[in-house]
Amino acid sequence: MLKTIWKAFLVTATIVAVSQIVSFAARWSNNQPFTMFVFVMNAILPVLTAFPTALYIFWQHDRLRSALAELSAAHTLLERRATVDHLTGLLNREAFLTMVRAVRRESAPEGALLLLDVDHFKSVNDTYGHAVGDEALVAISNEIAGSLRDGDLAGRIGGEEFAVYLPAGTSLPEAADLADRIRQRIERLPFGLPQGQRHVLTVSIGIAAAAGGVTFAQVMRAADRNLYEAKDRGRNTVVS
Repeated sequence: MLKTIWKAFLVTATIVAVSQIVSFAARWSNNQPFTMFVFVMNAILPVLTAFPTALYIFWQHDRLRSALAELSAAHTLLERRATVDHLTGLLNREAFLTMVRAVRRESAPEGALLLLDVDHFKSVNDTYGHAVGDEALVAISNEIAGSLRDGDLAGRIGGEEFAVYLPAGTSLPEAADLADRIRQRIERLPFGLPQGQRHVLTVSIGIAAAAGGVTFAQVMRAADRNLYEAKDRGRNTVVS
């Protein structure tokens, strides 16, 4: 508010100064005296009219600017909620698929897809409760996000299922190396339970190459088959 009053004061002082100069010039050109009464009236009238007007205009401007800032923040929040999984902070399923298709369409269709599924997650929920299960998902998502390179995309595409897309330039062996690093990071997580004991979290990972001429739906199915094979091999493993 003080800033608004100061701006209104500056505008009023400028108007008073201009009024005095114009009045003096007019009276001087007409050989009329520039009396103290004229000086006071040239000061009082702008103060009585210009100051409240300027104060109101600046106050309304500040209110409008504040409203626009709140609207922009609300828009950003809605946009984030529309694209980000509220629990993990990763992309949600729809946003992940949309961004991967855009990357494949606009840059290059080649790349690699990792599908990750938390092993025995239902038993975590059933034994320790959904709150602990949510904590496990957050911890796992943090390890996934911490393993990404520039340009990689990660999302939560199901209850306990995650996906990572590695864009063009990533070979299948490189994708397998990254997947195994993620697997190891999750396995080493110091995830504690309310009772104080440590619970080992593990994930199974299926990998598929995203080659040109292959739809992303086909890539998803190939990665899903490899994910189920990783489960059949005993879990906590990577299959490409």
